[in-house]
Amino acid sequence: MNRRFALAVATVALLAVSAGCLGYATGGGEVTNETLDAEPPHAYDFDTNRDAAFNLTTDATYTVVYAVGDGEEIRLYRQTPYAGDQPLEFEAFRYQYPDGEVITGSEFRERGGEIERTTDETWIRFADDMSGGKAAFSGAGSPRRFSMRAYVDGSYAVTLPPDFSTEVPIVGHVSPRDHTVETVGDRDRIVWDEVTGGSIVVQSYREGDLVVFGVILVIAAVAAVAGTLYFRRQLEALRERRRDLGLGVNEDDDDGLL
Repeated sequence: MNRRFALAVATVALLAVSAGCLGYATGGGEVTNETLDAEPPHAYDFDTNRDAAFNLTTDATYTVVYAVGDGEEIRLYRQTPYAGDQPLEFEAFRYQYPDGEVITGSEFRERGGEIERTTDETWIRFADDMSGGKAAFSGAGSPRRFSMRAYVDGSYAVTLPPDFSTEVPIVGHVSPRDHTVETVGDRDRIVWDEVTGGSIVVQSYREGDLVVFGVILVIAAVAAVAGTLYFRRQLEALRERRRDLGLGVNEDDDDGLL
């Protein structure tokens, strides 16, 4: 039995190592032009004046527009507790030149830009004539809890879906804390004037969910009161039985339990 278990463990370890070596040998997987040229879930906000502007939706997707500035490349990755750094996956890549021309991911590559995925990260590298533009893409992310590394330094904005908020503590949370909230139509926009390194985290809720949370709290409170009353009644009934049987009852101990 021990030999079989040891053999099974060794087999799993060998497969894991082989998979890791294969990942490094293949460079972590290619980002295809079909993925990059996919249609975004909605139009990108290239008019933003933020260095990074995220738009969250209720269908668990996000879009982001990054200001390229004079940067030559952006390293995109996610940190995981067990597997270390993992490449950030995205689709529907678009690049906007300073003059307003927007090109797809495949056109970006044709004009000298690079999008490369390794086992640890995804790189976006810009051609020499692409400084001062903006890069945009979409990915998976829930507005109820959205987190993202600060890949570029500067001002950030996260626009929540309609009727979502972060105002109530516990169910709502924003990090870093030095932020402001703007109202844009029927949507809240969380804004940071300067983010340098680390991550941004936004935990939001639909305002209608507060009613559900309130009902849950009321039910929990009623259940707690009912449980306390039931315990007191059972304790009193036990005391009466002891009296009927002629057993001694320590009033101080009973009062303490009550």
